[in-house]
Amino acid sequence: MRDVQESGSEIGYTVGDNMPESVRFVVRPDVDLKRWEYVSVDNRNSKVIARVERIVSRSDLLKEGIDYNSVEKFVNADINESVTVAIAKTTGTIKDDEVFKSGREIIRPGTVVRIAETRLLKKLFGFPEEDSIYIGNLADHEDIPIGVSLSGLRRHLAILSQTGAGKSNTAAVLIEEILKKGGTIVVLDPHADYVLMKRSSSGKIFSENTKVFRTPMSTGRYSAEMSAITERFTLRFQDLDEDDLFDIMRINEKWTTLRDIVREALQKTGGKRDLKDFLESVDRLTPDKRGKISGRIALLRSIKDIFSQRTTDISEYLGPGQLSVLDLSGLDQDVTAYFTLRVLEEIYDKKVSGEFKLPVFVFIEEAHNFVGLESFGKLPVLIKKIAGEGRKFGVFLVVITQRPGKIDQDVLSQCNSQIILRITNPIDQRAIAESCEFVSQAIIDDLPSLNTGEAVITGQIVRFPTVVKIRRRETMEGGGDIDLLSLLREAREMRNKLKDPKFEKDRISKLMEG
Repeated sequence: MRDVQESGSEIGYTVGDNMPESVRFVVRPDVDLKRWEYVSVDNRNSKVIARVERIVSRSDLLKEGIDYNSVEKFVNADINESVTVAIAKTTGTIKDDEVFKSGREIIRPGTVVRIAETRLLKKLFGFPEEDSIYIGNLADHEDIPIGVSLSGLRRHLAILSQTGAGKSNTAAVLIEEILKKGGTIVVLDPHADYVLMKRSSSGKIFSENTKVFRTPMSTGRYSAEMSAITERFTLRFQDLDEDDLFDIMRINEKWTTLRDIVREALQKTGGKRDLKDFLESVDRLTPDKRGKISGRIALLRSIKDIFSQRTTDISEYLGPGQLSVLDLSGLDQDVTAYFTLRVLEEIYDKKVSGEFKLPVFVFIEEAHNFVGLESFGKLPVLIKKIAGEGRKFGVFLVVITQRPGKIDQDVLSQCNSQIILRITNPIDQRAIAESCEFVSQAIIDDLPSLNTGEAVITGQIVRFPTVVKIRRRETMEGGGDIDLLSLLREAREMRNKLKDPKFEKDRISKLMEG
């Protein structure tokens, strides 16, 4: 078979019905064409670039109804005239060194089809250096770097993926590149996936402009050295107003009786007015009132460690060209939601008032837990508001989820760009198809076949839907799966050691010596 990676090589002719959005061509018998390969067709003074989406090999002689013995005779006699036909979707046109979207020109049958030249693909997928974020390479083309448009992020982005397909790595790559461009980034990280981003994978400092904030209840995977360079994200109980307390205790507006009881205890709190004093005030309530809010007070006691002598100020995590990772791991879902609400409210208020003029990129991991189909309260309302109006004030969302089918569809539809990794769940696929303007059925059909780290990128951050192999992140990974095989190997070694008579003898000797 002929090597189809040879840039510019002739591989076939257009045949049959050709339309502005797609071309059909017969493939040379000696060419091994692959799906997703890019081809070019000369059309007058321009070159039309198309991506192969379907390949069919057929034979007029060996039709489906033929029996096995007849096929065997034809094959043994070397009588097997087959033809390979490919259908490619046009992606763009290059004319006078400029890139245009395809869709108007008709390509006539009998036109030569070639493997797209490397220089054409670089032109097609490239952006000016200032506006380009390098995230990887064209799938099956390691020599074609892919950059997405930084300007395209003004209309929000969704990173969608099933577990283990490369979602966190993709988000980390984007964070690294935006930080290099001087972007101000806040990452809301409920599983401590990004808490080690201050250091590169080699252990050196990746950026001095990175801060990692952890709550006293954090369960992130920190070494002693990494713990020393993190900062505390805490609340001072006295700084909370009654609405803050209602949010933390998850007492919604409809539960007026519970609110009145908490309000009474708060008003009667004396001393320093800290958590200890508030709880003492609750203890002085009548037994009936204490009983009604006992569950909420138990919740408050369980998270007492989040309170400190000071409240982390927004100026500490919102700074020019600064990456701030807020580790929300180890917190109850309700408390995580409160911290998220507080941070987003402060950022949005600073942007609307004009006090912070620079653009802010907010990454929300596990977004379906904060703005899901059945979510209620202030947080989902605020996220929807930012999705609808935030771009006017320079607040740009990157919504990350492994369950697109569970996230609010209005928020998903407000994300005008998507990076979609492997997804096999039909419910999630349907949610993407219904909410994402630039996602065709052909793209949905491709999602299950994507390899780990491969993604389909659509929307305003690219000129055309593009399949990309996302590069490896430069920073250390905070989350990720455990190394199951090595841990099982260690378990076998420990088990064998325990069965060793010498080990048991040494253990008994030490006990007797003690």
